[in-house]
Amino acid sequence: MANGQAGDATKLSELRAKIDAIDESIHHLLMQRATVIDELIAAKGTQKNGAAFRPGREADMMHRLVARHRGHLPITAVEHLWREIISTFTALQAPFEVAVSTAGDIAAAVDTARFTCGFSVPMHLVDTASAAIDRVEKGDDWLGIVMLKENSGAWWRRLGRASIVARLPFIEQDGRPAGEPALVLAPPLADPVPFEIECHVIEGDGTELAEGVTVLASAEGSCLVACPRGVRPVSADRLETLDIRPVGGYAAPLRA
Repeated sequence: MANGQAGDATKLSELRAKIDAIDESIHHLLMQRATVIDELIAAKGTQKNGAAFRPGREADMMHRLVARHRGHLPITAVEHLWREIISTFTALQAPFEVAVSTAGDIAAAVDTARFTCGFSVPMHLVDTASAAIDRVEKGDDWLGIVMLKENSGAWWRRLGRASIVARLPFIEQDGRPAGEPALVLAPPLADPVPFEIECHVIEGDGTELAEGVTVLASAEGSCLVACPRGVRPVSADRLETLDIRPVGGYAAPLRA
C-alpha cells in the first residue's frame, strides 16, 4: 500500500474511533440523566397533582439549544433528538399518551406528533379535534395535538379542563420537517407559568380585533385568537358586548 493510502486509512481509523468515543459518551450521559430522573422521582414522587408537562421549561431549553448551536448540523435534527429525550424522560416520571386529530392532513399530523413526542410515548389517532379533547379531559396523562389547518368545525368551543399549552413548530424555519402549524392541548399543569402568547375564544361574526391579535382558526361564527400577554383581543368598548374567554396560550415561537 502506498504511503499516502496508508496515511489516509490511519486518519480514517482515528476519526472513526473519535466518533465511537463520542457515541459512547452520549450513551453514558443519557444513562446518567436517567439516574437523576430516578432520584427526582424518589424526591417528589410521581406527579399526581396535575400534568407533568412543562412547556415553559421546554421553550427555555429550546432557546438555549438554538443559542449555542454551531455548524452545519440542521437545528431541526437537534430539536427532534432533544424532544425525544424530553418526552421519554417525562414519561419515565409520569407516563402519558398523545391523541392526534386526523381531521386534516393525516401524514402531517403523524409527523408532528412523532417529531414532538418521539416514539417512546403511545400515540392514538382520533377522527376529530373534539375526540382529542375528550381524551385530554379524562385525566392528567394525555396530550392532544390538533393541526390548525384541519377542518373540525369550531372545536375550540369545547376547551375547558383541556387547554392550549404550546404551538408547533416552536423553532420556525423555511422548509423544515414537521412544519405544519399545530396546537398542543393538555390538562391543568402541575407547574403552570404565564404564557407569552395568550389564546382566547371569541363568539360573534365580524368582530374587529385589536392590533397585534392573530386569528388562529375560525368557524361557525366563532374564532380562536392569539395575542401577546396582557393585550386585549378586542377594544375595551367591545369587551362587555362579546363572549370572550381564555383557553390557554403558548411560548412565542422562535425563528431560527
